[in-house]
Amino acid sequence: MSGWRLSALALSLAVLFGCVKMEQEITLNADGSGSVNFMYAMGEQMIAQMEAMKEMAKDMEGMEVEDTGFEFDEAKVREGFEKYQELGITLNNVKTDTRDGWRYVHLDFDFQDISRLREVEGFGEINLRIRKNEDGDYVISYAAGDDHDMMDTDPDMMAMMLPMLKGMRVATRINTPTDIISTTAPIRTARSAAFVIDVDEDPDSVKQLQRMKFEVVFSGEGVEIPEID
Repeated sequence: MSGWRLSALALSLAVLFGCVKMEQEITLNADGSGSVNFMYAMGEQMIAQMEAMKEMAKDMEGMEVEDTGFEFDEAKVREGFEKYQELGITLNNVKTDTRDGWRYVHLDFDFQDISRLREVEGFGEINLRIRKNEDGDYVISYAAGDDHDMMDTDPDMMAMMLPMLKGMRVATRINTPTDIISTTAPIRTARSAAFVIDVDEDPDSVKQLQRMKFEVVFSGEGVEIPEID
């Protein structure tokens, strides 16, 4: 879950179920392999409410509760990753903890080919694109998906929604194998680009979710990464 789809999902979940926190860091190597550190969290009260709604739905014909795709059972997270081993994706660690009324899941995994991330549940809709430009440098970006109704929310409506978004935080960081030439990300170092949406620190930051374009251009020298369209 990342980029536009990560942002849209975060906003949708915040409205439907309460606040969410999601942070991910992707480190890309020169051969297309790399690693992911991912954290997601949800308020315990919201988790309990969702579980109660699911139980109610079992007894009510025609009622359905959309699954968020978030799993908070450590054993089930590990079990879910077993099927990705044949894709060159290896789960290194998963840890769950609860603090201040929030339930957190922290996990990190390695991948041999970044294009395989599309086959990992949750990452399958990130619309990640990697291409070489005419200068031989690489461009990595997150493109908007077809389902972006939440991204077109009226500004006045967004203002009304702010109280429901309290505690929401969405952060993405890309670490590149060579120096960054340019990026649309507001936070950058020589080989790192990131954006952070933190409603508690900056309520106006949620507006960035509506028209966010995340793109990083980095040097292609000594790099051989398969293009992803």
